[in-house]
Amino acid sequence: MNQPVWQQLIGEHQERGAASLEWKPRLFRPSREEDAERLGRVLRDDARLQVYDAIDRQLADLIKTRHPRGPLGEREAARLVGEHLNGVPREAYGVWVYYPWSHRLVHLLDEAEFVELRTNRNRYKISGEEQEALARRRMGVVGLSVGQSVAMTLALERSAGELRIADFDHLDLSNLNRIRTGAHNLDLPKVVATAREIAELDPFLEVKCFPEGVTEDNIERFLLEGGKLDVLVDECDSLDVKLLLRASARAHRIPVLMETSDRGLIDVERFDQEPDRPILHGLVGDLGPEQVRGLSTEDKVPYVMQIIGQDAISTRLRASLIEVQQTLSTWPQLGSAVVHGGAAAADTARRVALGEPVRSGRYYVDLEQLISGPEAAPPAAAEPPAPGAARASDARGPALAAASLAPLPAGEAGALALGPERLRRLVEAGIAAPSGGNCQPWLWVHEGRRLGLFHDRARSESLADFQGAGGVVALGAAAENVVLAAHREGLSVRVSPFPHGEDHDLTATFEFFDAPVSGAEEHAMDGLAEAIGRRHTNRRRSQRAALADEHRAALDAAVRSVPGAALHLLEAPAELDEIGALLGAGDRLRLLSKPTHADMMKEIRWTEAEAEARRDGLFAGALELSPGELAGLRACRDWRAMELVRRWGGGRGLEKMAQKAISSAMAVALITMPRAGLTDYFQGGRALERAWLAATQRRLAVYPMATLPYLFARLIRGRGEGMDPETIEAGRQLRARYLQLFDVTDATAEILLFRLSLAGPPATRSLRRPAEDVLVLR
Repeated sequence: MNQPVWQQLIGEHQERGAASLEWKPRLFRPSREEDAERLGRVLRDDARLQVYDAIDRQLADLIKTRHPRGPLGEREAARLVGEHLNGVPREAYGVWVYYPWSHRLVHLLDEAEFVELRTNRNRYKISGEEQEALARRRMGVVGLSVGQSVAMTLALERSAGELRIADFDHLDLSNLNRIRTGAHNLDLPKVVATAREIAELDPFLEVKCFPEGVTEDNIERFLLEGGKLDVLVDECDSLDVKLLLRASARAHRIPVLMETSDRGLIDVERFDQEPDRPILHGLVGDLGPEQVRGLSTEDKVPYVMQIIGQDAISTRLRASLIEVQQTLSTWPQLGSAVVHGGAAAADTARRVALGEPVRSGRYYVDLEQLISGPEAAPPAAAEPPAPGAARASDARGPALAAASLAPLPAGEAGALALGPERLRRLVEAGIAAPSGGNCQPWLWVHEGRRLGLFHDRARSESLADFQGAGGVVALGAAAENVVLAAHREGLSVRVSPFPHGEDHDLTATFEFFDAPVSGAEEHAMDGLAEAIGRRHTNRRRSQRAALADEHRAALDAAVRSVPGAALHLLEAPAELDEIGALLGAGDRLRLLSKPTHADMMKEIRWTEAEAEARRDGLFAGALELSPGELAGLRACRDWRAMELVRRWGGGRGLEKMAQKAISSAMAVALITMPRAGLTDYFQGGRALERAWLAATQRRLAVYPMATLPYLFARLIRGRGEGMDPETIEAGRQLRARYLQLFDVTDATAEILLFRLSLAGPPATRSLRRPAEDVLVLR
């Protein structure tokens, strides 16, 4: 098929227009014979040449600025211009500038008069002496998104006599939301496009281009060749180059500026004045270029957060970072922020170059705050009681205070009165039990010959835990540990769940005997006692392996030793993939619903110091997250950001952690009881603890993933009370898929869903409140 004529013609024009990478204009002064000859060749040979001659207007403008006291009439202005030309033909006056990339020939005043006139409106914001000083300054700009705006502003003000610009990248259409250039420049190196823009503004300004960017091989040339830079502006995206630039700049005592195009942050490092100053204010420690070279955009996020400050970024950027490599390929930038930041950085660079007292530090010119007022602070999360507050008191709420002060039910006269050391050992075994979010919802009261276990509902209350069932599971696990520890002490134990009924906070009472008695606990599982101190949550990832038959049988036996309890296992790869997807979707629902988001954030302790002081909750460092995942979780702290993500229909990246966790699962297990009363959840907690201790003895890693079953409980038995309609509908859809995996009904108590895997020891283990904080002696 013949090619259409228009396509043939386009092809011919493209060949003719295949641009070189020239960016330096050619200057011709007709008063010089050689230049006049070269100018004639251009006029003769460039068939597409366009000539622009406004020299008369420039001369008139120059004369007017030199006579500022009053308006000049046309005749007077013409007379003064004639005197200025002093017989030189106007066509031969000044310089003709040829821009080969655009086929433009422009008649301009020559350099001294051009600079005088072009900077005239700078006076006296920049004095004449300062303008002369700036003409001797050298400035470097690395990275030409924000950097293009910086470089153009420096050129506009003529804040430097030499600009060095570096960027290895080419212009893409997606750059044009923030880089002011024409669409005809697409696919040009950014340095070439920027240098051309500067040349078309000011052909006399010295510009040196580094189209390969800054590398280890050329950094000394960029900083030093032709004279040391007076100011370096870093606007590159490459973390390794950021670190390399600062290390070299510090060695050569060159000040470094950076603008982040978020909240108008200007970062200043005065290595010229402080040669021992830590790089990036010490925010990245001893991080070196080799540690971050070649990272994906997602993997860069934690370092970016360190550099710009997790708590200092705008809400919209924080929300956007959650979407990186999900609905965004990289972090966003706005043209308004880039232009504003470029201007601010150029202003700061000029003042540093002039020796003004600009100190190292971080400065915000946040238009959103300055013009609209500060963003509303996120609502403070409800704080769990501080250490020491767990004793019965009015501060713990009247219901629990009354319950804890009420006498325990009368016990059998033959029961033992426990001594303080033995009592402490038994309670410490109890508080070693697992609990949702490590909330530790227990209060122990020892009175006479009985030990009472109360449910501290204030510690376990959350939207995800319908009717406090999850807290009761933890109390059942604690009760199991007490029984096992008592048997290890040679005691018989009688346990009475909910002696006052399920609506009472007294969950169980224990009586201890030095001989067998009727109604006492059996001893079939006593061998599990030795694992109480070793049991822990293990979130580490590993390679997927098959669950051995002997392990499967041991876990099943441990669960079924509690009447009514059952163990359901998913082991087929397709089943594991599906439960991973469901768990991920559940995490997303939890983080994008305000009440459950608040509950989750309330559980997390962000620093070791906080974890040690509180001795409850989940230490972020124990969650076995990659740096990128931990940075993402930190970004999730702010509900305002999550609200934006929800509004955008985003948050799919929030599903990845659960999916990754299940990718290393041998199996996913669900423990159930046939009915959903609180007594069943209590007994289910005992079954759970037996299974976990059995897994510990077999070196199987257990990772509870309980969000879905407890959200389902609220959805089914609470009819979605407290949940918004969107979350209810999404939950129902997940439930339908879930029922394809597990043989359960709406009447079933789903005690715990957890991952089983083979994994090395965890980085750290969750702490427990000491016995004196949870034990009341009467």
